[in-house]
Amino acid sequence: MDRDSHDLQDRSSILGALGYFTHGVYIVGTRRGRQHNAMTASWVMQTSERPPAVAVAIKNDRYTHDLALETGTFSLSVLGEDQVNAATYFAETSGEYHEKFVGVPFGLTPSGSPYLLDCLAYLDCRILDTARAGDHTVMVAEITAADTLTHDVPLTYDPSEYEQALS
Repeated sequence: MDRDSHDLQDRSSILGALGYFTHGVYIVGTRRGRQHNAMTASWVMQTSERPPAVAVAIKNDRYTHDLALETGTFSLSVLGEDQVNAATYFAETSGEYHEKFVGVPFGLTPSGSPYLLDCLAYLDCRILDTARAGDHTVMVAEITAADTLTHDVPLTYDPSEYEQALS
């Protein structure tokens, strides 16, 4: 087997194994002045209890990436298991060209980031640090405010429900 074939087989094996990782599905909300933007993300995890903090991996070419870094804040809306359509909607197009919140009920966190009113819970986050990770930036953020809006089962990422990766 030549090296290129071996590398492709290794990549396929790696991606296959990663397909068994479990992820929740979230909406990352950001803003620039009066413009509100959001994207779907699944690479999110808690990183600290004191202070409460999370890490979010956002692809470097996403519009939300630049807005979050510019403002230093973002929100996370935790989606319920019946919100696949919301996850798909916020993953479909860039907020750079389309106002995603038209007709979508949303509120603003204390720092001004938008969150979905029909989500399970939201977190208001202030970026503490960043790290490059391949084609993504990992944003480590302190949770400065949060609220639980309803008690339900969170949405878990299933790649078969989406046309493209949601990170």
